[in-house]
Amino acid sequence: MKSRLWIWVLGCCAAWASAGELTWELPPMATWTEDPSTTVTLTWERKAPEGMRVAVAPVIEGAAAAFSEERGASRRHVQTFRGLKPNTRYAYAIRGENGYEAEGRFWTAPADGHTPFRFILQNDLQGGLREEAAQAVSAAVIQANPDFVLSTGDLGDSRYAHEYADVIHSWKQFFTLLEKELSLFVFQPVAGNHDEPENPDSFWHRLFELPGDGRNYTLDVGPIRFIGVDSSEFEVPAQVPWLARELQRAAFDPEVTWVIPAFHRPPFSEGARGGQDIVRDWWVPLFTKYEADLVLSGHAHTYQRTKPIDGVNYLVSGGAGGYLYAVDPTHPTMAFATSVNHFVQFHVDGGEIRLEATTPAAEVFDRAAYVAHRYVRVEPVFPVRGELCTIWYNPEGGPLEGVEEVWIHIGRDEFNNLLMDLPMQKDEVAGMWKATFKVPDSPRWNLAFCFFEPKRGIWHNNHKQNWQALLQRDW
Repeated sequence: MKSRLWIWVLGCCAAWASAGELTWELPPMATWTEDPSTTVTLTWERKAPEGMRVAVAPVIEGAAAAFSEERGASRRHVQTFRGLKPNTRYAYAIRGENGYEAEGRFWTAPADGHTPFRFILQNDLQGGLREEAAQAVSAAVIQANPDFVLSTGDLGDSRYAHEYADVIHSWKQFFTLLEKELSLFVFQPVAGNHDEPENPDSFWHRLFELPGDGRNYTLDVGPIRFIGVDSSEFEVPAQVPWLARELQRAAFDPEVTWVIPAFHRPPFSEGARGGQDIVRDWWVPLFTKYEADLVLSGHAHTYQRTKPIDGVNYLVSGGAGGYLYAVDPTHPTMAFATSVNHFVQFHVDGGEIRLEATTPAAEVFDRAAYVAHRYVRVEPVFPVRGELCTIWYNPEGGPLEGVEEVWIHIGRDEFNNLLMDLPMQKDEVAGMWKATFKVPDSPRWNLAFCFFEPKRGIWHNNHKQNWQALLQRDW
């Protein structure tokens, strides 16, 4: 009995010693912090300060990169390369003065909205990490060879780690398991609850170089405006002002074809881990009002693709390595649902996106196709009190398709007061209806509006949410 006890004690000591190592070496990782079509940021860490030389050059068969940047001695290295060519694969080489060597590659996004590309969604390693599963998913991602990888988080375990050494250990696990993948693709994450992004001392803010404050940011990749937002439990209501303005900035921008919010905790999920009421109450009405195209989340370790809910498609993907949850594939909101380790491939081609949910064995178990469609655009993006504003309406696919007369019904601040009903003019070239008017001074925050055909009383009120246009701030 004593011998067994000593074996157990020695085993625990070895595990604690491994977890208690408070310094690390982290492999190179590429993220986008500025314009994805012309810049990339590389980061890596050493256990001790070391000077570095870094080279980046387009991938051309038989060509070698010449070292172009000298970096002083440091433990953590952060290098942003600017002036890169759009839609180009680059190779990089890093050489340290003490013998460190690393190589990898990355891709820059196209500068236009028409060039096809592919990206992968890969979520939820922690929260019950199964290393073998995580390694299998990562190996399959490498084999699929996307242009970049997007993740909605739970990469480490800062929030739920027992002690500080466990926090360190969980992040080392992530970088160890995905080291090869990180060397091949831009890996663009949005924080999950395990990553503890609301804590300014969380390693999330040290380890990942991201746009904005690292918690909430937007990113334009080809025709897509990604809106990454922190969905931590008590942060959701506070994000509404920022999220509403970014959704409007994207929805009314004629250069943006797809509006894709990406965050961790889903509003809709059916099974062992249900949807988040607070996200559903505060954010979902905004997604409908601004016609978000596809909402990406994780958190539930399942795969769930919904039918359109109030005009919006929702996707839950949490199969990158955490232990799996039960799911209800028969729920009436679901187009397809299952529980399996997986990642999701997206083939983007202008106004079309094809989705393929894929197992580590490269088996596609679900497919879907989306076509971009928007009923409303507003010029300017944020109307100004006392100045002219034009609202465009495309009735195709809605209850007013094919009618000969369309009016716009405009109120202020969620229709607290009706401001006006205006007839719209048909623009035959654009195939859309438009109304131009002077913005009243009375709205506190926004214009609310919907459309109707007066003779038969047919209304288009956007799933009873209407549309809204926040006004330009004066401060």
